[in-house]
Amino acid sequence: MKSAIFKDSKIPFFELRYVKNIPACTKMHLHEELTLTIIKEGSLKIIFNKKSFDLFAHDIVIINEQIPHCATINKKSYDGYVLYLNKKFLLKNSLQFSLDYELIQDKTIYDEFLLLCICLLDKNSSILEKEEKLFNFCFLTFPKKNKDFLEKKVEENLANKIKNYLDMNYLEELSLEELSLEFKVSIVHLIRVFKNDFGLPIHSYVLNKRVHHAKALLNKNIPIVEVALQSGFFDQSHLNRSFKRIFQLTPKQFQKNLLS
Repeated sequence: MKSAIFKDSKIPFFELRYVKNIPACTKMHLHEELTLTIIKEGSLKIIFNKKSFDLFAHDIVIINEQIPHCATINKKSYDGYVLYLNKKFLLKNSLQFSLDYELIQDKTIYDEFLLLCICLLDKNSSILEKEEKLFNFCFLTFPKKNKDFLEKKVEENLANKIKNYLDMNYLEELSLEELSLEFKVSIVHLIRVFKNDFGLPIHSYVLNKRVHHAKALLNKNIPIVEVALQSGFFDQSHLNRSFKRIFQLTPKQFQKNLLS
């Protein structure tokens, strides 16, 4: 893959760009969003009006909106990922980034960001999974506006209400934004309440529901291609990976071993 861009109208507050061979960008410029950049090999010099620093593999640079900058190549660099993130998204979720820029040298944060980028570019990952991984990365990386930024629990059985909704709608293309509006709580609160009560991220719970739905259809000897489509998967290969992860065998092996 030489280059790729992920952008989806269902989650319009960010965009990811990937490039295999990283070019220099020597003209000073700025962006209207926060930009988060990593490279997997080589090094870049990030230049501001009065300062510069080197970006190496396993570093992340975050540059605030409207901050002029450019970049030169120190050493031939490969596999660059740039996330453009609307700052309103952070503010809406009680997170902040007030510096002009920051160089982060933390392997945990780097690894989380790389996993996020891989997920965003994976056509088999659902919108829900992409969205949830973005939120988890932001919670890890950006400071909270205050210690009490989470709302008080809206009601004792909120997690069960979310679960019941997912149980009824798991075959639909869900998003955290839709769930947030449905339950009238922030996405931050939504994610944490569900994970605390059920031990799984929302996207993992939905995926499990779809796999078990597929298993029930396989019991009826429905063709695997049809089972995948009727169970909310993109295609048969997506079903195969998810099914094997839970049941340690493929749908084909499962059907083959059914006792008639």
